[in-house]
Amino acid sequence: MDKFKVIVWGLGNVGRAAIRMIQSKESLELVAAVDSDPAKIGKDAGEVFGFSKTGVVVTDDINAAVKLAADVVLAYIPLRRGKGNVYDPSIDDMMIPLAAGKNVITTIPLYYMQILDPHNYERLDQCAKAHGVSFLPTGLLPGAYASYLPTVLAGLMGRVDHLLVQSGEDDQENTAAWVKVFNYGGDPATFPSAMLKDIITRYYVGAVYEIGDRLGLKFDRVESTHELFTAPTDLKFVGGVAKQGTISGHRFEMSGIINGQKIITLRYVHKICDDKNPNPDITNLIRIDGLPSTLETRIDGLMPLDESFVTSTAPSVNAVPQVVSAAPGVVYALDLPTIVPVQ
Repeated sequence: MDKFKVIVWGLGNVGRAAIRMIQSKESLELVAAVDSDPAKIGKDAGEVFGFSKTGVVVTDDINAAVKLAADVVLAYIPLRRGKGNVYDPSIDDMMIPLAAGKNVITTIPLYYMQILDPHNYERLDQCAKAHGVSFLPTGLLPGAYASYLPTVLAGLMGRVDHLLVQSGEDDQENTAAWVKVFNYGGDPATFPSAMLKDIITRYYVGAVYEIGDRLGLKFDRVESTHELFTAPTDLKFVGGVAKQGTISGHRFEMSGIINGQKIITLRYVHKICDDKNPNPDITNLIRIDGLPSTLETRIDGLMPLDESFVTSTAPSVNAVPQVVSAAPGVVYALDLPTIVPVQ
């Protein structure tokens, strides 16, 4: 069996899941692993996570790594913003492997940029086309859940009047540095709600635009809201204790609106201690109202406490064969042959 040669760039929580997944696949071969953490550099990419040896030593030099023979770079590095909340620095990062003739799949939120950031979309698209490779942003929420599954399910409907995608995660055991933006245990009276709403909207709203486009909808506008929730009692989580009355959860909602009616809605929740703190609800479901009256699908276990990053990682790893054979330029999962588990 011919193997796809893979570079993993970024060995955080998503990269960890990718290394393990690649080790279990006969059709994938890890050829390089890149990270900036001094504790990982110079060590075997499997052993740094307690896995079996991969035979690949972690480096901090992406420019050297992309000179190796490889089919695809899985980019799980942190998002970097420039002035004005644009993603110029992250675009520059992504163009390093693209310019080296490597296909790129990433989970960082450079999703549906032709609407959100057309200038940088053109930069990415033209760079990929110039070097004969493809760039696939898989999206978050996790990947495949925000746009891919709802759009496919909408194909079962004779008419779509409203489509809701609801998801969320319990950050009770989440050690990722970015979780600090939710300020669990903080004072709700002084929390910068508008700033966080803008950040989260930027991360996820691309899914609203894509579903709308796939369904042939033209929104009058897209709106977003943010609600704060407070702890009903003291809640212990990995970052400390959220005292009663302090911040314990956030609910974000983004909607594409036509004639004053919400048509496509994405609702996403971050919270702690769901077992002791039922509000807000983090049930993962897709609900489509129209003809027939209602189609509702609930997906349990999408973001488990112990392995919450696997379902973000898997859509990127499983897409390797489709991306390698895709036309050059920016591509989206719904434009590719059906993504199934790689062998």
